[in-house]
Amino acid sequence: MSSYQASGYWYDEGDSVPQGVDLLNLMRRYREAERTMRAQTRSSMGMNETDMSALRFLLGEHRKGVIPRQRDFAEELGISNASVSVLIDRLCRDGYAERIVHPADRRSVGIVPTEYSENEVRGTLHKMHERMMDAVGTLSESERVATAKFLKAMIRSVEIDEHRTETAVRTDARASDRSRNALRSSESDNA
Repeated sequence: MSSYQASGYWYDEGDSVPQGVDLLNLMRRYREAERTMRAQTRSSMGMNETDMSALRFLLGEHRKGVIPRQRDFAEELGISNASVSVLIDRLCRDGYAERIVHPADRRSVGIVPTEYSENEVRGTLHKMHERMMDAVGTLSESERVATAKFLKAMIRSVEIDEHRTETAVRTDARASDRSRNALRSSESDNA
């Protein structure tokens, strides 16, 4: 197969079995389309990425029947307590959330979504979610199994291998210690 055919430029994409690079290119195109959609959604709702992540977390917890506290947002979003306080202030000011006395601990504050936030997110994302479900609905059972296998493998391929990362850090630290010790030894020999 020539490089022209592999690029998808010279053949109808539906006439051939996609090669590995074709699947990766389709994933890239999907990520770009999703990134564009998220930017448009944030813009239409007047939010930044962290605000949207916080709202998604809040609505997800609400669906599970959980009332999160500010510290839960800090942990989920990986931001400081001070930043979470400002973020929650913004969500409350804009009508997406409200603070309540937490039912499990009356000394702490819980954060709940407002009806407005539920309606706003549903109205903004409902059509897109319907189109996504329609796309999934076109797949047979075996195609869904193959797709899930592929996506799980892709997720594993980009996740950080914690064991390997920790090992590399320890190895680098030992090498650094050896270099320092060699330098000290050399300096004491020269003294």
